[in-house]
Amino acid sequence: MENKEDTALSGGSSVIRPLLSMICKWGAVMTAVCFAVTLLWGFKFSQLLGFGIGYAFMCGQYHYFGRCCEIAVTLDRKAAVRKMRTCYALRMSALVLISCAAAYTGIANFTGVLIPQLFPRMILTADHFIGRKG
Repeated sequence: MENKEDTALSGGSSVIRPLLSMICKWGAVMTAVCFAVTLLWGFKFSQLLGFGIGYAFMCGQYHYFGRCCEIAVTLDRKAAVRKMRTCYALRMSALVLISCAAAYTGIANFTGVLIPQLFPRMILTADHFIGRKG
């Protein structure tokens, strides 16, 4: 039972690109605000690097997640479930590896890596309640 419908993905444009760009745009604002709050305790390069890595990982993982979702809707049920489980496992494994590397080396603040991962849910919830059309 395959979904053979012609999606916007097959036409060359991404259906979820506007949503991903909104997540990255507002994620940058929220990351900057959180970094500014940490400046109250003094500037450390590791904090800046941690928030930068966290923001970059957040955007990267959501673009990867979006691509996986667009591909999964074109697959049959069993392949789609496998694709989404693999996507989730890779994203969480990468997050654990990056966070552990930041905590172990001390080069980047691991809390700065983890905090931006909370922003997409906040952004999507706010977007739902504001009622953006489009």
